[in-house]
Amino acid sequence: MESEKWVIKNGTIVNPEYGEIKADIKIENGIVTAIGRGLCEEGCKVYDAVDKYLFPGFIDTHVHLGNFNSFEDDCRSETISAAAGGVTTVCQMAKASKLPKFRPPQTSYHEVLDEITDIIDNNSSVDIALHLNLSSYEQIDEIASYAELGHTSFKFFMSYVGMEGAIKMGAIGVRDGIIYAALNKVSEVPGTLAIVHCENDDLIEFFQRSMTEKDKENISFSDFAKSRPSIAEAENIHRLLYYAAETGATVYVPHVSSIKAINVVKEARKNSGVKVFVETCPQYLVLTHEEANKMPGAIAKVTPTMRNRETLDYLWECIKDGTINTIGTDHCSLGLDKKKSVWYSPGGFPGIETIAPLIITEARKRGISLQRVSQILSYNAAKIFGMLPRKGTLRIGADADIAILDLNKEVTIKAENLHSSSTFTPYEGFKTKAYVEATFLRGDLIWRDGDLLKAKTGKTVLRKPLE
Repeated sequence: MESEKWVIKNGTIVNPEYGEIKADIKIENGIVTAIGRGLCEEGCKVYDAVDKYLFPGFIDTHVHLGNFNSFEDDCRSETISAAAGGVTTVCQMAKASKLPKFRPPQTSYHEVLDEITDIIDNNSSVDIALHLNLSSYEQIDEIASYAELGHTSFKFFMSYVGMEGAIKMGAIGVRDGIIYAALNKVSEVPGTLAIVHCENDDLIEFFQRSMTEKDKENISFSDFAKSRPSIAEAENIHRLLYYAAETGATVYVPHVSSIKAINVVKEARKNSGVKVFVETCPQYLVLTHEEANKMPGAIAKVTPTMRNRETLDYLWECIKDGTINTIGTDHCSLGLDKKKSVWYSPGGFPGIETIAPLIITEARKRGISLQRVSQILSYNAAKIFGMLPRKGTLRIGADADIAILDLNKEVTIKAENLHSSSTFTPYEGFKTKAYVEATFLRGDLIWRDGDLLKAKTGKTVLRKPLE
């Protein structure tokens, strides 16, 4: 069905490429066809965005749909949550083992991609790009053929090797031989990149070996953070980047949480010229392990863990200076009943709906421009993952993915007002000044003032190789 024609007028466009500009946007056939003043409104619906800010639809680079619920159910509920937060594209960590019909994690994606895309295209309310989780030499041998189909990013875990709980979630830890083979293959296939979860299992085991069962039952978040120190993250990243320099692969390090880890990246970029992109998450930018101690149960449990205030401030400086390239949520939906024990409960929590309000609010407090916010929440992700210029920017010819925000309206985050199937948020009580008034997806107004206007409008995003 053909998208409606729109003119969005009187707003301030926040464009990652040229900054803020007061202008109108015209939308036809799902794309931006004109930007300027006094655009012809004949035959168009009109959205008056006076005093509002128009961002390119936000891109969440790191989402886990189907970890605790069915993939189909999460495609429905969590993408509505995305639309409510102005997120128009999510990057799903696709897992062959987390589909209605179980397959081993090492299954060829050629056997399951049609099923994955059918579920997305029939249930999602926003667009979804796929990061394919790989854990075998056979899957690595197929990287070129996956890229030909439009899937150019591949996820690996250097941690969780042999851990039953992680395996159930589709997080299959692999040995260094698999990692090196993957990087070698990625270096041979133009436009592909490897996404690698970095935490050193052996070091974590060392720091946890003295803990008794009683210690584990009563552990605080601060002590849990000490049991997974930043050296475990930094060492794994150091090793990954050494392999990347040796092979010439492009790598993307997700959920970077520590000063030590960032400094490893800085050193590698300077000394070896390795091509590495860095993602952090909202939890590392607005929460510390001390604050997590005050939350009930294990609401804020995630790995890597939250750090201290000094680290939080340092990460913001790295956003300001460009060291950090993107922000993703590591979002997953699960029930509060699964978040009772800091030690034994699974990590993860919802974040897709709150990423933009939290980051924009905090960035403005810290003097970071809206243009920079637009880069780190939209443009950079689109560029890194081969979606530019369709996604991540507002220019003629781009998909009309637009988030319209009121930066004067204060909202207190409450789980009861969010749209994830989860019934909790670690950001309960946070006050934000970045209200998502409306969301356009490829020219369709899908969200406005708290209401979903169009459901199941999302599609699988097929990408071109990174240049």
